[in-house]
Amino acid sequence: MKLSGNGDAEAVSPLDRFLTQLHQKLMEANATSVVVDLGDLYFMNSSCLKAFVAWIYKVRTTGNPYRIRLQLNPRQRWQRRGLEPLQRLAPAVVFLDEIKDKDAEAGDAEGT
Repeated sequence: MKLSGNGDAEAVSPLDRFLTQLHQKLMEANATSVVVDLGDLYFMNSSCLKAFVAWIYKVRTTGNPYRIRLQLNPRQRWQRRGLEPLQRLAPAVVFLDEIKDKDAEAGDAEGT
């Protein structure tokens, strides 16, 4: 799953519905994990963050929780600061990974 743009007030209701539907589908499929690419997400307000908290709570309290891998953009410093509490909320469920910076990798390859 990939989220992009701004998680502002207009995004709260659609995000909440989407996460509820995603959870149902993942549970029906007996999924073991889901990857959430946040590389192009530039802002998330507290109400969108609350939708993630509700989703994580549902996952954590199911009999067979799946893992949520949040892929963070290292250039968006707010993501790590804002999303680390989600990992602390459910450390066995939420994992934070930084997306490799393609521009930096290309520069490294050119320099060698």
